Order: sequence, then structure tokens, then C-alpha cells
Amino acid sequence: QAEPIPRRGLSVEDLRGRRVLVVDDTASAREILSAMVRSFGLDVDVARNGAEAVGTAAAAERNGHPYDLVLMDWKMPGMDGLACTRRLQEKLPAAGATTVIMVTAYGREELMQSAERQGAVLRSVLTKPVTPSHLLDVFAEVLGKRRTPESRAKRREAEVDEAMAALRGARLLLVEDNELNQELAGELLRCAGADVTVAGDGREALNRLARQPFDGVLMDCQMPEMDGYTATREIRQNPAWQDMPIIAMTANAMVGDREKVLAAGMNDHIAKPLNVAEMFATLARWVAPFRSRHSPGTAGTRDNDETLPAVPGLDTALGLATTMGNVKLYRRLLRKFYEAYRDFESDFQTVLGGSDPKATIRAAHTLKGTAGTIGAVGVQTAAAELEHACRGEDLPQIGERLAATLAALAPLIRGLRGLVEAEAVPVPHGEKPDPAVLKPRLEQLGALIRDSDTGATEAAAALAEFLAGAGHAVRTDRLLAAIENYDFDAAAAALETLTRHLELS
Repeated sequence: QAEPIPRRGLSVEDLRGRRVLVVDDTASAREILSAMVRSFGLDVDVARNGAEAVGTAAAAERNGHPYDLVLMDWKMPGMDGLACTRRLQEKLPAAGATTVIMVTAYGREELMQSAERQGAVLRSVLTKPVTPSHLLDVFAEVLGKRRTPESRAKRREAEVDEAMAALRGARLLLVEDNELNQELAGELLRCAGADVTVAGDGREALNRLARQPFDGVLMDCQMPEMDGYTATREIRQNPAWQDMPIIAMTANAMVGDREKVLAAGMNDHIAKPLNVAEMFATLARWVAPFRSRHSPGTAGTRDNDETLPAVPGLDTALGLATTMGNVKLYRRLLRKFYEAYRDFESDFQTVLGGSDPKATIRAAHTLKGTAGTIGAVGVQTAAAELEHACRGEDLPQIGERLAATLAALAPLIRGLRGLVEAEAVPVPHGEKPDPAVLKPRLEQLGALIRDSDTGATEAAAALAEFLAGAGHAVRTDRLLAAIENYDFDAAAAALETLTRHLELS
């Protein structure tokens, strides 16, 4: 367009030393707004109603430290925001018309008409829910700091950084049963400077809450033992946790899901696979960090310089977007996916013949979500169809959808196996092997030996090379000799002995 809309151009120096008064009759709204403002480096005071705001502003002016900006809620009992604004502008010269920013959950046009009728001059209006990005835009407008817009990508990145800054120091409880999702969400939140505690299900979450305070909860909805809906309802029965933000996380994205989580007592909804920008914006909208002024936090890692080999069925660009470009984190997620789903067929058949009718739904649902997280779109689509078939309890259709899922999954697992094995460098002399790398190798070799599969020779040789510096040469040689002689019973015994010594070392 001919005249680009100007965007904010604020720096830290523009905001340093400025004072803000937040006026709102709702405690949670005061906490959220004041936390956002503090994250920008401003000094903040709060007032619970219009009368208290007038008294606080008058005292600040008498002491020679008037407020530069006032964030004023419109609908308050007694003296509402417009009446309070008019009182400030009439009685306190320093609290001029340009300093008042009205905050409202109601219609902007209705507010402006009411302000004109009552003679209250508003410099700007913010609509709830307020985000850090919108708040900073309004500060830029009021302070006259404007510039032409940056690119959409840079603007999006800036909004993510602002939301991350607003979460610095937040104590968050992540309730999630899937290890891959625990790793991803936990790492991203820690990059924002949050203090993250993980609970594996709803029951553990209740125990954690009973032992320590949290600023907010991220609650997975589909979990064994106790799901997120049940856990949230129990949390809300405790008066101490009535106002604590609980944000749902679910791989479901159907109409009505948001209404379902709200009905259970949750505040908002984040869809899986995680959209990083939406996750941080949603959390920043609800969570007010108790320690936001005292926790330095860390910067997110964006290390796109490292390249990844091509893996069939894997969109690495899509997966890296989920990890904010953190290649090391993405590699860890790929390894966890490989370890969790290389035996998906046998694992699914086990739950299909079990007594829990919902186990197959959970298995397909979890595969769908984790596949989407790493960028395996084909597997994600196939698993979604398998989940739908499981919900219908149609065995022939389940068989067809399972076959399609396995067909999409097989080349991905083969590619990830090569990636995982390429990362497994030999153990340095005198050091212990990494359990995360060693365990899948031992399990794979054990399965080959049980099946009397000649592929055990290659797997055992690779294991011996990997353990070369760990001091187990005699045991790995005995294992190799048994396999080469096709004595799989002796090989199983040798592997058991090796595994036991590895656990003891």
C-alpha cells in the first residue's frame, strides 16, 4: 500500500524510569497487566477502584513523581473508569488527557461515545484480553514512538519474544504423559525463563499442587490414570486454586473442543502440534509470574545453521518450526519418537487385545500428536484416521487403518534409525555409555536374538564398536562368537550378562 501503517519503535531507553498506574477491580486482571508492564522495564503501582486510583495519583503528584501512563478499566463498581479519568484530568494537572489508556472487554464504539458524553478525554483504548504486543503498540502510540513496519516474519518473532519475556520467572506445572511432548514444551518454556515442573498424569498434578505453589498449569486432556478434564474439576473444587490459570493442551481440533475445556474449568486452549507463537501468546494472556521481576531467564536458541539429513516422510522445516529452530532439541525429539514408535505394531496389537476399550484410541491419538510435532504429516494423517476407526470400534476398519498407518510409519522409522545410529559415536575410554543411546541398541539386539534373526550379527558388531572404550570387550566378544555360531540361546545369555554389567558399571 502507498502509506504503510506505522508500527511501534520503542527501545528500552524510551521506557526506562517511566511510571504506570494500573486500575482494575479484578485481582487477576491487575496481576496480569502489571506483570506485562513490569516485563517492559517500567515501574508499576496498582489501584483496586476509581477512588483509590485518584488518591494514589494525587499522592504521587505531591511527592514529585507523577505517573506517565494510567491503564484504566472501564467497568468498575462505584466510580467507573470514565468518571475516574474525568476526575484525574480535572483535579491533577500532571495526569493529563494523553496519559490515560482505557482497558475494556466491551465495545470500543460504545466506550468512545460514553467518553464524549461524560467529557472524559481518552488517548487510546485497549480491548481485553490484552496481549504484550498490543500493549506495547499502545505505549508506542501514546509516547509518539512510531516507525514503518518491519516484515511480517520479524514482527511475528518480536511478538513471540515479548510473550516469552512476560513469562519470565513463571512457575508452571506441565501435566503431560508423553515424554516427547514433555521434552518439547518443557524446553521451550525454560527458554522463556519459566520454572517448569512436570507431572505425568492428573493424579500426580494434584499431588504437586498440594506441595508447592504454581502461577499456572498446562494440562494435557488425554491421559491414563486421571485425564485433564477430571484433574481440572478436582483442582477447581479447592478454593485456593479457584483463580489459578489452567490452559488445556490437546491434539483434538474439532468444533466444540474449546467449549469442552472451558466447561471443565480451564481458562483457554492450546492445540497440538504446538504452535510456538500461539502457545506463548496464550500463556502470557493468562499467567502472571510471581517472580517476573527477579528471574533473569534465558534466550531461546535458534540454531538453523546445522543441517539435517533427509528422512522419508519427515518435513524437517515444519518440525524445526515447532522447536523454534533449535536443532539439538529437534534431534532429541526425533530420537524419542524412534524409541517410542519403532515397535508400534506390536504395541498396538497388545492394547487391541487388552481389557481397556480406550487404550487403542489413546495409542492412535498419541501417535497422531507426536507425529505432527516432529513434522511427519503422512503418519499424522494416517494415525488420525486410525483414531477415528478406534472410536467407532469397527474391527475390520481398524485393521485397514492400522495397515495404512504402519505403511506410512515404516519408512520414517527406517530413516530415523539411521539418524539415531549415526549420532551414536563410540564411548570414550573410561566413560559410561549414554543410557538414552545404549538402551534402544540393547533392546533391538535382544529382539533379533529372540527371533534367531541373522541381522543380530550386524547389530552386535555395531554394539561392540559403540562400547569399545567402556571396558566390556570380553563380554561383547563372547556375544559376537555366540551369534556367529548361530547359538542364539548362548547369545541371549551373553547379552543378559553384558546388560547386567552395564547396569552395575
